[in-house]
Amino acid sequence: MSDPKTHDSISGAALIVGFYEGVLPFPAKAFDWSPVLCLPRHLAAPYWWIVSLGVLAAVAVVIWRMEATKGKAE
Repeated sequence: MSDPKTHDSISGAALIVGFYEGVLPFPAKAFDWSPVLCLPRHLAAPYWWIVSLGVLAAVAVVIWRMEATKGKAE
């Protein structure tokens, strides 16, 4: 886990998940899209907000921690 490439891979995966599960539900609901990978899009009104914002918060924490430990690993 001390390899910088591992940190970059985890950060990249977190960004992809954050985009599809955290950011994409907002325009998908606004424009009535139905993307396949956007799981919160299929939830009822208050729950998709909670899930999307929770995913964004979790992704922010993961990226923050990966960047902090990447600096120590180099």
